[in-house]
Amino acid sequence: MTRLLVLAAAAALPLVSAFQNTAPLLAWSSSFSEVIDSLPSNAVQASTVLDALLSDDSVCDYDAVVLVSQRGLHASDLRTLSPASFLPSLLKSSPSARSFQYLTPSSPSLSQRAQTLSSLCASRLVSYTPGDTTSPLDTEQKHIISLTLPELERAGDERRSTMRADEEQLGEELSKLTREFPNHLVIYAGVPTQELRARQASASPLVEAAAAAAAKKHRTGILHTYQILTPGLISVLLVVFFILVPMLMLGINALAGIQNMVKLEAPKGYDARERKNQ
Repeated sequence: MTRLLVLAAAAALPLVSAFQNTAPLLAWSSSFSEVIDSLPSNAVQASTVLDALLSDDSVCDYDAVVLVSQRGLHASDLRTLSPASFLPSLLKSSPSARSFQYLTPSSPSLSQRAQTLSSLCASRLVSYTPGDTTSPLDTEQKHIISLTLPELERAGDERRSTMRADEEQLGEELSKLTREFPNHLVIYAGVPTQELRARQASASPLVEAAAAAAAKKHRTGILHTYQILTPGLISVLLVVFFILVPMLMLGINALAGIQNMVKLEAPKGYDARERKNQ
């Protein structure tokens, strides 16, 4: 039994490691966007989503494109937010919105993409941290706005508290910006920590090539629309196949052994010597 538990834990380690090197990405717009709605649900790398969003000609039609990045943000941080809080409510009410929980971050960074997009759309580039005092924005001019949230470093209750405070501050900033620029696109993406980025940089090129191939592969059906294999479901499957199923097999074998022992026992009152004399 102990060996089975060890095998189950060993099988789960690669999955845990893989999800550690991922970050979420949220995208929404103030109006219907075919580009957002057609994003591939099976995307593996953030570049797949960002290239689709920021390389389309329609991106320059927005009065403001807001790119929000936060180092250390993980999908589990977003799940700690109340469904009634700013981000979940905004995603639910936006005409077009998509969320990706586990994307492998890739270059270029959001700040670098903001510079490229500013040149492409001939828009004014503004970069700052929410809460900082900034010069008034000219609503008559199109803007590319790059926001950087503080890095998430703590754990446990402190991390959850920090995440709620960051979301509240981001909500206030975005509310102000969206009032000034009613026609807007917002992208909020996590960025890996330095340790994870270093680990990603040393990853095998074959792994990166396989991930890129999977991201480009077109799929139809329910898997194209919904992300079914979440970490929670994977954990349940691991428990079922590596713990519950072996326990069930052990129980069946034990019952079979008991039945065999009963069959082999001599009947009550049976005397081998009497049987021999007969």
